[in-house]
Formats: sequence, structure tokens, C-alpha cells
Amino acid sequence: MRRFLLLLPLLLFACAPKKAKPPLPATQAPLALQVRVVEAKRGVLEREVRTSASLQAEKDSLVAAGASGRVLRALPAGTRVGAGEGVVYLDPAPFQEALEAARLNLKQAEANLERTRSQLAGNRATLKAQLQAAEAQLQAAKKRYEEGQALLSAGALAPLDLKALEAQYRQAESNYQNALEALSRLERGEDLRLLELQVEAARLQVHQAERNLKESTVRAPFAGEVVEVFVREGEFVGTGSRAFRLATTDRLLAKVYLPPDQASALTPDTPFLLRQNGREVRARLLRKTDLPGQTRLVEVVLKPEGTLLPGPAEVRYRVKLAEGFLLPSASLQVREGETLVYQVKAGKARTTPVRLLAQEGGQAAVEGLEEGAEVIHPVPVGLKDGDPVEVVR
Repeated sequence: MRRFLLLLPLLLFACAPKKAKPPLPATQAPLALQVRVVEAKRGVLEREVRTSASLQAEKDSLVAAGASGRVLRALPAGTRVGAGEGVVYLDPAPFQEALEAARLNLKQAEANLERTRSQLAGNRATLKAQLQAAEAQLQAAKKRYEEGQALLSAGALAPLDLKALEAQYRQAESNYQNALEALSRLERGEDLRLLELQVEAARLQVHQAERNLKESTVRAPFAGEVVEVFVREGEFVGTGSRAFRLATTDRLLAKVYLPPDQASALTPDTPFLLRQNGREVRARLLRKTDLPGQTRLVEVVLKPEGTLLPGPAEVRYRVKLAEGFLLPSASLQVREGETLVYQVKAGKARTTPVRLLAQEGGQAAVEGLEEGAEVIHPVPVGLKDGDPVEVVR
């Protein structure tokens, strides 16, 4: 009985109906991988450059005193002045006195010249008469001396008397030469020329005194702002010493120093942006030196189009790197030294070799694609050429 009970479950399991197995499915096609794409569009790849600049006044001058004197008054720093307007005022009294003295000297020199001219006009006739008289006396003395020589030869005149006649002749000859020289000097006008030079010197002294009087006011050579004053009221300043500093603070220039290769890429069309204390203004290229200086850098001068302050600033500008099809750098693959991208063609990923032109800031410029080509980005891990893909928009 016990054995029957043990065999009963086995009999029931053997007699139970078997469950039918489902048929094996046919081989399924691989599932398409979902990807995103970017369109290849032609454009310009640029790089933003940031560097420091120094904002300086377009005109900045240290104005010196043109004359020596004591300061009466000076405008304070920060004052805006026009061209020719006075900034530092010296005591004019000494300059006025010097001018009056120079004018008196000129009048005296002119009076001496006129008096001498009048005297010379009267002396000319007198000197001519004196010359004629001296010439007559010379001829008479010469004749007596020659007659005395003849009498001495005949024994009718003593040698001592001949010596006396010779002395008279030599004296007459000297008087004639003196009279001739006096008339010649008058004709040459040497004394008159000396007086004329004295008049010219006196006139120069007057002009100098007038200039010194004008220089008693130290004026602005151009319109601008008085940045700094170096003298105080009551101080004595000398000729050539610094009086004040003048600058065109409303017209600033930005100076940038760049390597030659970077400077050569800049053109008048390059847009510049100046940033200072949170304020940004545009700027344009004004000029740049042709050759680098001692620092091996090229000085680039920019003209701001807005108002800034003298001092440091930041310059930003963009430089063209390449022109081609712009793609994200992550969409490029490099295999065995060749740059590739995956395009979507007929629902499959196809590798396409491209030529890399430049990369900057996560972007790349390439050649070798067609306009509007769909390039897979980002590239899934393990993607191979020919894999089916589905573009997710």
C-alpha cells in the first residue's frame, strides 16, 4: 500500500499533457541608434583676443615758463581752458619797467644816429675843402723842396736849410693823407654804420622786453584741461621751469603693444572694444608702427568712440582664424592621423574625411563637406561606419 502511494505522483506526472513550445522567431534586424545632428554651414571661425591697453590723452604737454618772475596767480588743477588762455600769471611790473627802459634806449640811439647824419652832411663839404687845401700845401712844399735841392747842388743853399724844406714837405704830405683818410671814412660811413647797429640792438632789446611782458602770462598752447600745476602763488619761477601740465582729457588714445604677427592681422575694419571700470566703448584702429621697437612689440593706437578716463583699460577684439564649414569640435574623430566626421546618409552613419582648418572655443572650421550636410553630434560611443541611425529632432 505504501509503495502504491509513492508511485502515484510519478504516474500522474507521466500521464499529464505536455505544454506546446512556441516556434523560434526569425532573425531580427538591428535596432537603429538614435542620434542628433548639426547642419554643416559655411562661416568664419574667429578668436577673441583680450589684452591690456593704456589710455592716454591725445595731447599731453608740460608747459614751461618763458620768462623768470614771481607768481601772482595760477588756475587750479581741473580747470578747462581754451587755446591761448592764461593759466599762470607772473608779476608784470618788472617786465613793464624793462620795456620802458628799452624804449628809452631805442629813442636815444635813434637820436644819436640822426644827429650824426646831420653832422656828416655838413662835414663833407668841410673835409673836401680841407683836402683841397692840404693838397695845395703839399704841392707848394714839394716844389720848394725840389728847388732847394737844385740850389744845394749849385752851392747857393746850405744843407741845413734843405733839411728844413724836406721836413715841411713831409709834414704837408702827412696832412694831405690825414685829410684824405677823413674824407674817405666819411664816404664809407663807418661811424654812421656803428650808430645804425646801435639802433638795431636797441630795437631788439625792445622786442625782447615786449616778448618777456607777454611771457609774464603762461598760456595754454591748446584747448584742454589743466591736469597739474607745479607753481604756487608767491613762488619765483625761472625761464624754462615747469609751470603746469595740460592734456586733452576728452580726447584719449588707447595704446596697445602686440607681437608683430598679431599686429599685422589688424585692419581698419577690425572691431575693437575697450572696457574700463565696467564701461564698454567701441574703438577703431588709428595707426600702428611699421616696425617693432626695442621691446620687440608693435605699438597699436586706437581711437575710442566714447568717453573714458586716462589710465589702464582692457581691449577685446576678434581675429579671423579660418573660413569653412563650422562644426562642434567634439563631432570630429581622428583615426590614424585622418580627421573624420559621421554623416547621416540613407539612415546610416557614414564616415567622411574632412580637412581641419582651425579650432577655437569648442568649434572647428573644416573643408570637405557639402552645404547642409547632417553631421552627427555628439558621436555615440562605439558608433561605426554603416550603423543604422535615427535622427532625433
